[in-house]
Amino acid sequence: MKIRRRILDFLATRNGLRLLALGAAVVVWYAIRAATSNATLITDIPLTIQPPADWSVVAGSAKTVDVAFLGTRNDLRYLNREMIKATVDARVHEDTRPLTVTLSAAHINAPGSARIDFIRPATITFRLDRRITKQVPVTVETQNLLPDGYETEKMVVTPATVELSGPAQILDQIESIRTVPVDLDGRIRSINKRRLPLVPGENFADVRIDPPAVTLDLTIVERSVSLVFPDLPIMALLPPGRSGQAELDPEVATLTVKGRPELIKNLSAGDLRLFVDAGEASGPGPDTLPIRAVLPNGVTRVRTEPATATVRLED
Repeated sequence: MKIRRRILDFLATRNGLRLLALGAAVVVWYAIRAATSNATLITDIPLTIQPPADWSVVAGSAKTVDVAFLGTRNDLRYLNREMIKATVDARVHEDTRPLTVTLSAAHINAPGSARIDFIRPATITFRLDRRITKQVPVTVETQNLLPDGYETEKMVVTPATVELSGPAQILDQIESIRTVPVDLDGRIRSINKRRLPLVPGENFADVRIDPPAVTLDLTIVERSVSLVFPDLPIMALLPPGRSGQAELDPEVATLTVKGRPELIKNLSAGDLRLFVDAGEASGPGPDTLPIRAVLPNGVTRVRTEPATATVRLED
């Protein structure tokens, strides 16, 4: 009883009241800490780095961060990745040297009263570069081969060059830009593609392409070879019912023809005929008429030398 009485008497003093107040504060502190020490970890929060105007981020040690929050259940209930912003303001850093930043609560914007326990990674390193523009030619990418006997005669890309806009270090290494592959397998007719997309390179994440597509006109023709037949005789074709003879000058000509290799390989002078249509003569006097040719299927005339002959009809 005496001990209890002494304790009560002590607590009634100023020092005793102070001790009671301190004990009550400790109890309240532990109670609050228990109520607000619920934890949650939000992972893969996109990290945004704000560069100066006309600059861009070309390298960074992290693209996302993980943030651990502490708070009451109500504070943590509505936290999610979409509501949290992780931002580093580098708008005053106009330098290409690497910059290291220690992440803190000042870089995290989250709703509610939850407090940040830790950020992972704790620091990030990144590098900036000035943005430039550059004109580069367009290269048409093809795959597979045309069928036998066909070849590409002409290829026109419109526009022939495009403008790239992006970090100087990246654009300095780019000499051209490719199109998506154009499949030539089985193609025997010319190709016209109005919006042929361009393919970004490996480091094109921050590069803008203008325009992003081009027009392709690809002319496909049958492959041909030419062959010259000299001194072919020229015949005069008289009109029906007309008798007599026709005198020609010259009497022979050189004929150049072209066609598929397999046709030209087996072609001989006996397969070709040169003639002038004497029915086109205006009278008995000499007339200059074009020299024409009769050719096998698949063979076309390139030229005849000379191209005309003088014809004199005789009764």
